[in-house]
Amino acid sequence: MRKGDVICPECGAGFRRIELGSRRGTEGEFRCPLCDHLLEVLDGSNEVAYRLTVAPEKIFE
Repeated sequence: MRKGDVICPECGAGFRRIELGSRRGTEGEFRCPLCDHLLEVLDGSNEVAYRLTVAPEKIFE
């Protein structure tokens, strides 16, 4: 299992990214759920999960 942090360059939202090498995932892409910016293209070789950890400040303005 690999953990890392990803920040959306468009809106500044922060995500925790977890990748499981022991499970196959699905092909596709992950887009920021707040601004729809493409963050990663997934090839399906590993299971990848994202969790929002830091909401961008402009949501609260």
